[in-house]
Amino acid sequence: MKRVKDLLRISLKSWKAKLLVGFLGLLVITVLSAEFTSRPSFCPTCHYMEPFYESWKASSHNDVSCVTCHFPPGLAGTIRGKVEGLVQVVNYLARSYTRRRPWAEITDASCLQSGCHEARLLKGKVIFKGVVFDHQDHLTEMRRGKKLRCTSCHSQIVQGDHMVVTETTCFLCHFKRTGDVEPQLVAKLSDCQKCHHWESIPKEEMVEFRFDHTNVVKRNIDCTRCHSETVIGDGFVPKENCYACHFDYERLSKYDNTTLLHEVHVSEHKIECIQCHLQIQHKIQKLSAEKGLDCATCHMNTHVEQLTLFIGKDVDGIKGIPNPMYKAGLNCASCHIFHEDLIGQAEVHVAKPKSCETCHGKGYARLLQMWEKSADQKLQLVRRVLRQFETRMTDNPGVNNKKRVQQYIDLAKEGIHLVEVGKAIHNVTYSNKILKETYRLLERANQVGGLQVPIPQVVFDVSQPSECFSCHVGVEDLSINYKGRVFNHSTHLLKEKLQCNKCHSNLRRHGEMIVSDRDCNSCHHKQATEDNCAECHSTEEKIYLGTFAEQMEPDVMAEGEVTCAECHIPENEIIRPDISMCESCHDPEYVDTGKEWVDDVDRLSAEVFELIQILETDPRVAEKEQFQKLRRLYHEVRQASARGIHNYEGTMAFLNWLKEQLQQMSPGI
Repeated sequence: MKRVKDLLRISLKSWKAKLLVGFLGLLVITVLSAEFTSRPSFCPTCHYMEPFYESWKASSHNDVSCVTCHFPPGLAGTIRGKVEGLVQVVNYLARSYTRRRPWAEITDASCLQSGCHEARLLKGKVIFKGVVFDHQDHLTEMRRGKKLRCTSCHSQIVQGDHMVVTETTCFLCHFKRTGDVEPQLVAKLSDCQKCHHWESIPKEEMVEFRFDHTNVVKRNIDCTRCHSETVIGDGFVPKENCYACHFDYERLSKYDNTTLLHEVHVSEHKIECIQCHLQIQHKIQKLSAEKGLDCATCHMNTHVEQLTLFIGKDVDGIKGIPNPMYKAGLNCASCHIFHEDLIGQAEVHVAKPKSCETCHGKGYARLLQMWEKSADQKLQLVRRVLRQFETRMTDNPGVNNKKRVQQYIDLAKEGIHLVEVGKAIHNVTYSNKILKETYRLLERANQVGGLQVPIPQVVFDVSQPSECFSCHVGVEDLSINYKGRVFNHSTHLLKEKLQCNKCHSNLRRHGEMIVSDRDCNSCHHKQATEDNCAECHSTEEKIYLGTFAEQMEPDVMAEGEVTCAECHIPENEIIRPDISMCESCHDPEYVDTGKEWVDDVDRLSAEVFELIQILETDPRVAEKEQFQKLRRLYHEVRQASARGIHNYEGTMAFLNWLKEQLQQMSPGI
């Protein structure tokens, strides 16, 4: 028994010794392996790492081992780096490297560790290609609202160049004009003097420049005098670029969250800007005959007001409303399609009402003219009120709260200037909003300053909401001739507060009239009397009295002082009488006479209408204002003459005159 115990004791000691030896051996192998695999010469063991290894050998970092940068400082960083290295070995053996590009992240701590660039934040200014760059500003402060890393600007997007400056990153930050930054900041970032300080460039580097800028700087000459076109591209991010890395909907749905995207891709990880953004180039462009000249080279800051209105840019606290044409991707040349002589042989593209009809069809020119008329009326009114304020301020130096009142007036001036110079037609909805806010500023100035300037009431918005007002701005001021009657939109929209769809429908055709005479009469005829027929039936009254045109004489019934009510309201009920109604006052054969009148007027009307249809096919005639006027008069008489019953002699005389006028416009007929 004792012998067995001795054997077990010896075996146990031997097992522990072997385990200890094995552990020590494994530790030595691990340390030696870790040391061996940490050498730069081990990296190209995986053949796809050879280009990166060769670029490192040729770089200024060739005396720094790979792991010094690629492993974060400290034991934890080394362990993590080794584990990731094992994963790379597995990927290499599994040949998964063939499906993706090698990629690594370098932390700022690696760059700023002791013995490397630890003083870079304290002594951050360097000269790079003539540009004065300060590392401290870029690494310790937010740049355009984003936290940059060392590798944001030092990356390896060019094969063969190890950790060089990625200039495209600089250009994106300094020249991207769209995004979530104020225009003032963009202007500051893109200012030439922000980066190019001639005085800061060492003398030995100045000799490499093609031109000595000393005198230019002394004389304070604007850089754009010589270098006007130096930026190419806008840095847009196509959504398709996201698909190169992502496929899940949850991540792709964050496309519009630019703050989150930059935090994840720029601040937290090393994703080169150019992988998402389209490139912006910054270079001097030479002129070419094929490309032509850029107007902005000489004509600086022109059309700023027009552009502000068109794109709906926010101004003075007023939330912008982009023009639907801008949102659809149209530009100036889409509407400015006509040519006019400018100076000598030069031409300029201009827009005319017919520009609208090129795309939208006939009739849209009238819409543009309505916009112009409505905006001009409101602009003139606001401008007139502003002049009264300026006069009152001059005449009363002791105005209450003068400084605040003047601020309101100055803001009102800016709004008026924007709409006046920018032309309301470039965005009639936004222009209307600006004029409305301008008017409110003047009302506030009146109240705060106690100026007692008489401010008339102006309707800028129709109280009844409707999608129609996106385009039909100013329709409330429009009066039209409808079926021979004057129809006032103001009365129906502002006073009676009727909706547009009471009379119009877009179901079958845009703006189709669906209102019937019965609809109108259900309201108007309730309030009708013998004396107010002409409020709606003014054309009928003019034809009856013979005042519609000089070719007409009063109807015999009008000369006999027969009123509308005697035929249309016989028993306190408004009716549309037929020809048999004549028997109530005249002999029975008078009915046959009336039928002959109707036949005569119908025949002559058909002849005139046939002429109009023929002339409409002739563009030389159809565009003439005189022809359009004659056509309008024909339709008015045809509608309001009751086929001659209201004034047979006058209607026939006028239709014969119309026929002669139309025949003279085209002698070949």
